[in-house]
Amino acid sequence: MKKILFFLIIFISCSEEGDEESSQSESISPMEIETIAITPDFDNDSIYSAARPKILNSYWTAFVKSAALYDVDLSNIEDVTFISEDLGGSTAGIANGSCEEYVLISVDETLFRNLTPGEQIFLMYHELGHDVFNASHDGGGLMAPNIRSLEYDLFQTEVKDFFTKVDFIEWTDEECEFIRGVTDN
Repeated sequence: MKKILFFLIIFISCSEEGDEESSQSESISPMEIETIAITPDFDNDSIYSAARPKILNSYWTAFVKSAALYDVDLSNIEDVTFISEDLGGSTAGIANGSCEEYVLISVDETLFRNLTPGEQIFLMYHELGHDVFNASHDGGGLMAPNIRSLEYDLFQTEVKDFFTKVDFIEWTDEECEFIRGVTDN
């Protein structure tokens, strides 16, 4: 009986060691970790994803953060207003503060909310470019007229070119006089 008990103890002990060795070899082998590549776009970019169509001022916050990436400080601009109004037709937004000391963007929220996130951001950056920097359409890029949206990567290039003034032309004094005359009426 002692021999059988001794044999069972040795057999159980050996089989447990075998299980430990096989589990150790499994745990020692490197695990493959699959990484998921996230392609940046307007929905997952840390700046743009915080912009909300129902909170129009959130586009100003995004614009300021984008400017800061290129060492452009806009903290001195405090008079920024967004007005929701029916602009009639197919116009979703208008810059009303060009050549003035304030930023005043009119937005037709019905049209604006039907735009894609990229179109919304492009529109707001375009109109803010007019009011904040008195940027004309002549520079092209971000300020090009009648462009509704750009793919994310191209938009990033246009934003960089705008804030680094590679692609940026201001209204002339004559153009500002005309603009002020039109907005005063």
